[in-house]
Amino acid sequence: MTFQETMDWQRVNSVHIKRLADLGDRLAMKLILAYRELFVDQLNLVKQNEWLKICDDFCRRDLTITTRTLLQEKYGHKIPRQLRRLDS
Repeated sequence: MTFQETMDWQRVNSVHIKRLADLGDRLAMKLILAYRELFVDQLNLVKQNEWLKICDDFCRRDLTITTRTLLQEKYGHKIPRQLRRLDS
């Protein structure tokens, strides 16, 4: 995704990201912090790249969670509650 597409993605998913951060999800908190640091200095390429990397990590993790959920529904296997993550 381009920089602007990623900004739009975060804007659309901000409620979801904030909810996860409030639940204690470290990656969501890291994403919010990186966005705030980028907002202060928007032309800093280092901060842009760091924010883009964290967004990519967050998206990949969300895709993994979605895939896991689909497989659980398909095969009926559920991960025990004590082994689940907060965002599951």
